[in-house]
Amino acid sequence: MYRLIYQDGDLPQTHTFSTGEVVIGRSPECQVVLKDFGISRQHARIVVDDDGVRITDLKSKNGTTVNGVPVMEAQLKDGDRILLGKFQLTFSKSLEGKVVLDEERPLSEEAGTIIRSVGELSKLLSPTTDAGALSAAVAEAKKAPDAQETAKLNRILKVLLNFAKDLNEARSVDDVLHRIMEIVFDHVPADRGFLMLREEGEARLTPKVVKHRTGGDQDKITISKTIADRVLKDRVSILTSDAQVDPRFGAGDSIRFHGIRSAMCAPLWSQDQIIGIIHVDSPMLTNCFTLNDLDLLTALGHNAAVAIERARLNQKIVAEEKKRERLGRFLSPQVTNRIINTSESQGAELGVPEAKEVSVLFADIVGFTSMSEKMSPAAVSYLLNDYLSRMTEIIFKYDGTLDKYIGDAIMAVFGAPLDMPDHAAQAIRASLEMRERLEEFNAERREGPQLRIRIGINSGKVVAGEIGSINKKEYTVLGDTVNTASRLESSVAEPMMVVIGENTFEAVRGQFECRSLGEKGLKGKDKKVTAYEVVAALAALDVTPPGAASGGA
Repeated sequence: MYRLIYQDGDLPQTHTFSTGEVVIGRSPECQVVLKDFGISRQHARIVVDDDGVRITDLKSKNGTTVNGVPVMEAQLKDGDRILLGKFQLTFSKSLEGKVVLDEERPLSEEAGTIIRSVGELSKLLSPTTDAGALSAAVAEAKKAPDAQETAKLNRILKVLLNFAKDLNEARSVDDVLHRIMEIVFDHVPADRGFLMLREEGEARLTPKVVKHRTGGDQDKITISKTIADRVLKDRVSILTSDAQVDPRFGAGDSIRFHGIRSAMCAPLWSQDQIIGIIHVDSPMLTNCFTLNDLDLLTALGHNAAVAIERARLNQKIVAEEKKRERLGRFLSPQVTNRIINTSESQGAELGVPEAKEVSVLFADIVGFTSMSEKMSPAAVSYLLNDYLSRMTEIIFKYDGTLDKYIGDAIMAVFGAPLDMPDHAAQAIRASLEMRERLEEFNAERREGPQLRIRIGINSGKVVAGEIGSINKKEYTVLGDTVNTASRLESSVAEPMMVVIGENTFEAVRGQFECRSLGEKGLKGKDKKVTAYEVVAALAALDVTPPGAASGGA
């Protein structure tokens, strides 16, 4: 089993494969689709065969490198860094081939193996997330009358205290998993071990870390699937002092075959939730582990689960904050929340180019270039920032998307990234309020230049998504609908006029008073376009809509 690990937006992505070939490129037909224009439509191919895994460049425009070396074809090894243009992927051999859960006969309850319920340690471990409470528990344990029990509790609590301090700072999930296994090996006399987790929403266990005390990793570790299932189902830890003579494992069982003599398996548990298991063993030594070791491993399993869940939550929070910050640059807070909530519940992905029915709005200040020539740079900056902030607030108020600022011009979209049935009406309402707010803006600045704007709106199909290079992408819309909206604003609209195209007019018929401007020739379009001026919203005028023949809506 092999993996390609790469970053898509704010979140890491993984593509898993074991046989055949994997084509990487920008085309939707590829097995791994990289949404970047520096990537060719079919950039590279990875093939698995009897000789191993190799990558071949498919005559891409920007080339393929492996560990910094340009290649046309190369064998891949675990950990190799692949660069396609400027897009980096990491090739990894999955751990699934190194950890085997072998099918076994049902586990009996005969002597030779210790089965310990995690409930026996629950009261002791309830305060383990708090270092101060752990210190108090260590002091209290010293007062216990049973010297042997005191020593055991003292050892466990001291280890957990150091464990909590070590993992208290925020880490990535991978860092936490590897540190957990290091701590286990620091305090348990195991020769090898592994940690497996249940992925969110999945029942099966996936190996995450395999560790050997001698540093070797060539041999796989095999344990009874029956033991793993028992640990998960019943929330128990299991210790086998000598699996080869344990009566519950027959001579033909896989434990004898794989030479495991001493082993322990404990759940990663927190409250009633089991998120995985830790297994350690010694292929050579019998009676390698004691009951105290089992209790310690069980306690570490509890703290490990808490640390893993905290790391997962931190990772999720960081990703959400990055996503919220990115979305907040061009979306209103309420739309941002809806997108984040939708993507969490439905797996929706923002940024993938898709066809959308939208209304596009362009607003431009009349004569701003000549006006700014008479002002200082500081005055221009202050004026423009104030104006753009007020206009953007209005766009957000009507759930519009700020596509971009183009100098003093604003491009906004209604109906993307989230669908909006009344996108045309919302765009017009926003434009009328922008015009009203501009008059208030001018009234506040009687001594400064008086601003006037032109607004053009057009409705229709666009391609919406994140477009750009690997270093910088922006959410935008493309297509003839956008070009027409821009031309309506620059070529048809007069100062303080809101001009709409025919599609927009038909979508809002009966909601606004509109005046036909006739057919207009627009740059870049062979056919003339019928344009309309929006006079006012009919609800505000309280009048009966004019007939279609008169050009009203």
